[in-house]
Amino acid sequence: MLHATGLVKRYGGVTALDGADLELRGGEIHALVGENGAGKSTLVKILSGALGPDGGEIALNGTPTRFTGPRDAAARGIAMVAQELSLFPDLSVAENLFVTALPRRFGLLSPAEMERRAAPVLAGLGLDDVPVHAPVAGLNLADRQLLEVCRALLATPRVLMLDEPTSALPPAAVDRLETVLRQVAARGIAVLYISHMLQEVRRMADRVSVLRDGRPALRGERAGGLSLDDLVRAMLGDGAPAPAPAGATADPVAGDPERTAHDGAVPDAAALTLSHVTVPGAVTDMSLSVAAGEIVGVAGLEGAGHRAVLDVVCGLRRPASGRVTLPGGGTPRSVRDAVRQGVAFVPGDRKRFGLMLDQTVWENATAVRWLGAARGSWWQHRRSLRARAQANLRRMRFHGDIDGRTGELSGGNQQKVVFAKWLDTDPSVIVLDDPTRGVDVGARGEMHDIVRDLAATGRVVLLASTDLAELTELCHRVVVFQRGEATGELRGAELTEQRLSTAVNGS
Repeated sequence: MLHATGLVKRYGGVTALDGADLELRGGEIHALVGENGAGKSTLVKILSGALGPDGGEIALNGTPTRFTGPRDAAARGIAMVAQELSLFPDLSVAENLFVTALPRRFGLLSPAEMERRAAPVLAGLGLDDVPVHAPVAGLNLADRQLLEVCRALLATPRVLMLDEPTSALPPAAVDRLETVLRQVAARGIAVLYISHMLQEVRRMADRVSVLRDGRPALRGERAGGLSLDDLVRAMLGDGAPAPAPAGATADPVAGDPERTAHDGAVPDAAALTLSHVTVPGAVTDMSLSVAAGEIVGVAGLEGAGHRAVLDVVCGLRRPASGRVTLPGGGTPRSVRDAVRQGVAFVPGDRKRFGLMLDQTVWENATAVRWLGAARGSWWQHRRSLRARAQANLRRMRFHGDIDGRTGELSGGNQQKVVFAKWLDTDPSVIVLDDPTRGVDVGARGEMHDIVRDLAATGRVVLLASTDLAELTELCHRVVVFQRGEATGELRGAELTEQRLSTAVNGS
């Protein structure tokens, strides 16, 4: 259906793609994986018409072609779901679905026709309860991610490309998306699926290609014949560490003295406490204590109330009753106040809440510090700020241009910049919401190591994640929420992915 051969793309003196190949066949789900910076995003931008290659050839249905732009590619049946959301928050769900081709009747906009055409696709992704005339701004991140997929499917594409479509989705939504993609492929459409979730790739894809440093490391191998270890080594090279076995149920904490330090009762000297906190419509009479050095997870289905815990600690929401006490004894009365009291927040939606995409990398990596600098002193501090940014980014193994525009980075590298920004503040409380969303397996491990190091120096870490494996790997204990209440806690030998999934889903 779509065949790319020997694609080359250079940005100044940097070669992003160096002879990349990809063959997409109708009726197949083809996964593309690789580290952040491996060239995946550049390849997809070329295939969707957003970039022109400096070398190589693209053939559509066997005919050599070159797209003049995204509109040209879309007209020829190429649909793209980008990792960073491109919805208009003030428009309705229906208007976002048909934003490039609004249905009309007698020359007037037809809401009824929009609803009729959207209903079956929305239902297929479990969004049949989403009001089509409501503004998108009111939807949660998972529903907005699925809405992007709906918009692409409504274009009836011949080739559907999805970049990290499950990074913000809970397990149930991932299952729904997998079912829909299999139905799409069964209609003869070629599906390109880009993901860092290697277990999903092995389960969902028919074939897999791997890019490393802009070059093919694997070309269209049958997914069923590849182990998780095969994929990791193809991505990272022969020196990569072997990943944990798929489906392992061994206790991820046992045997590690640092990770078992808080097994048993929570120490009396809690550094962070939430006492009988109620947030209307989110959580009711919830209490939680976290000791210095603990990594505590909060988990639940969408709307269960666990993310309200993050909000009140960060000052994003004020509880109607109860009290939040930070390590210094204060209460977060606003976001600014929480930051002043040592709270750092790594959000799941970095595009909306974590970064200034039109600013340079170093300006983002020092944003909290320079926004707090004395008036008129920014230029005086510029050199030291850049040096601090470079040091923190080096710690994150970021190898890009710190003077480059942040919006031009890959998703994983953008997340490294978010981490670096908060490392610069020397926080006492670190709040993480899906901190490794859209990050490859190598960078994920590096970020996990940094979180453990921060906890080991006495910081409080509070973590929410749609990735249950991340919770079991990182946390000393996980508090489970259902319908606004904390219904249980898993720790020690109980804290396995299988038991956590069971608890989250109501048993």
